[in-house]
Amino acid sequence: MQFEFTEEQKMIRGMAEEFARVHGASSRVREAVGSESGYEAQTWQALCELGLSGLLVSEHLGGQGLGPVEMALVFEALGGHLVPSPLLGTGVLATSLLSAIECEASVSLQREIASGHRLVAIARFESGEARFVLDAHAAHWLLAELDGALLAFQAERPGDFPGMELERLTMMDQTRVLSQLKISQDLDTKPLEIAHGDQVTEAFDRALDMGRIAIAAEAVGAAQACLSRTLDYVRERVQFGRKIGSFQAVKHQLADVMVANEAAISAVYFAACAASETPQDLASMAALAKVEASEALSHAAGRMIQLHGGIGFTWEHDAHLYFKRARGTATLFGSNSSLDEVIATSLGLGVAA
Repeated sequence: MQFEFTEEQKMIRGMAEEFARVHGASSRVREAVGSESGYEAQTWQALCELGLSGLLVSEHLGGQGLGPVEMALVFEALGGHLVPSPLLGTGVLATSLLSAIECEASVSLQREIASGHRLVAIARFESGEARFVLDAHAAHWLLAELDGALLAFQAERPGDFPGMELERLTMMDQTRVLSQLKISQDLDTKPLEIAHGDQVTEAFDRALDMGRIAIAAEAVGAAQACLSRTLDYVRERVQFGRKIGSFQAVKHQLADVMVANEAAISAVYFAACAASETPQDLASMAALAKVEASEALSHAAGRMIQLHGGIGFTWEHDAHLYFKRARGTATLFGSNSSLDEVIATSLGLGVAA
């Protein structure tokens, strides 16, 4: 595996970091999470103009044709500033799902995603219900795994799917919008069946694994931001006649954060490499990356609040946004405890029946 970034990858990282600095300003993030869509239309348009809506879409379909490592670099940068956008749901989950299915409908939808003209959500239905569906409220298409088939539902208007009830859920992390979908009646318009059988399950599993790597990359970006901002603060804050960064107890806490962050970064990029080079290891490596990164962010955000003292507990400070992102990441696309089981099984440590 290649563990040194290429010049092109370094350029992508620099571009993504510059974008995140501009669009991830605290005031813009707060304005976005308070809006109906949950993100700024300008931010999404700018992402599309950079070609990032088609980050994982093949070049011959109008996308960038980039891979998991480049995806991780982009999401690490966006995560550092908590930039809200539909990129995770449409640009990673939906694209990864569609790219595993070979048919005319899949090609058409990937072209629309790459152009930035359509948002696509994915959902797994059980007993007529799907919970914690990312960005369904703004989606033009819904890709649903239902009764062993992959069905495409077209919205009459964003988030309004015929024969379905959509309820936006109140979540701790306000930078993501999750919804619950229920099939409420017989569908007047028959959805388009894209695929059926085992390939649907395999495609969904791969999409979720790619999503886990993406949110893990976001988490390490956020964890690094927590560490950086806290370091800046303890170098300036004076207490008992000394800068608090000079206290041994503070140094130890920040050293622990750094070590956890470095381990998470290694796990994320190892998983991204595995997605390209050893796909048979993708599920376990994606699980490991997500667990390591979300725990590192929880630790970093907790120390950020603690070491900022009273101001760290206020609504006006951004520390609570990072802490909420940590809690949301720990449960999105599978809880950390359930993913621990995936990791244990891959190591041959599963509990015997």
